[in-house]
Amino acid sequence: MSEIGAVLESLKSIKGVHGAALIEKFGLIKGSAVPGWIDPDAVAAMVTLILKASQRATKELEQGKFNNAIIESENGKILFSEVKGNILCIITTVDAKLGIINLKLHSATKSLEAKL
Repeated sequence: MSEIGAVLESLKSIKGVHGAALIEKFGLIKGSAVPGWIDPDAVAAMVTLILKASQRATKELEQGKFNNAIIESENGKILFSEVKGNILCIITTVDAKLGIINLKLHSATKSLEAKL
């Protein structure tokens, strides 16, 4: 397993996290730790679209550089965080504890920044 893969697996081990993926801005997957029912290529395509829309919105509304976003849905949450021009995506259940995830996300981001 790659170093990036190990970081993503550590995020996946958090209670309520289905999976995590690191995607570069053009949609290429740098690493993923997702269950078999999630298609990593589909995640990469969707994350790229969401990233571009988020970056445009922050620019158009003069809010500075995009940092992160959370999409809440009926069945869970999807968290996006920028890591050195890449996007870290975390897919969770409804009952996932965002406080714990954010704490681990901060640590994972630092670790990924060192590996990129």
